[in-house]
Amino acid sequence: MKFFLKRADSGFDILDESAHPKYTVSVKTDRNKQKIIIKNHDKQPVAEIFNKKLVFPYFSVRCKGHFYVLVPMVKDCFAFVIYGSTYRFLGNLSSGRFSLIDVDKSPVMTQQKCWGKFGDGFEIEIFNNEQRLFSLCCAVCAAMYISASESNTQMVGV
Repeated sequence: MKFFLKRADSGFDILDESAHPKYTVSVKTDRNKQKIIIKNHDKQPVAEIFNKKLVFPYFSVRCKGHFYVLVPMVKDCFAFVIYGSTYRFLGNLSSGRFSLIDVDKSPVMTQQKCWGKFGDGFEIEIFNNEQRLFSLCCAVCAAMYISASESNTQMVGV
């Protein structure tokens, strides 16, 4: 199943393939932390993400009674290490193109930048419906990290 994640006024919107809103993502900032809440179309919270910066920024994700911590790692390319799961990332999150795979190398989700009828954003394809919320949380974390790094980039005039 495919979803589209695009920037909205107070956070992000998550749309289905028919451009119908499925989830809304609101972001509240307070000092060195952010609280991100994902709500379904009935406005019921289904997941919470906390973005904190102590020594380095990290995301803690709570969805479906599970708790995960996503810690950014930079080697040859940027990815998160996920504590609390057997999943791992392939690709480069900073480019917006990556996959989340399980330990047996079966795909859980993929994400890539897209431009089209939904506007500029990210196309998310989820292969494991049981992990839909966690996959969407990972996509939101990646989108927030990408937008934070883009806003920190300074343009130098000639």
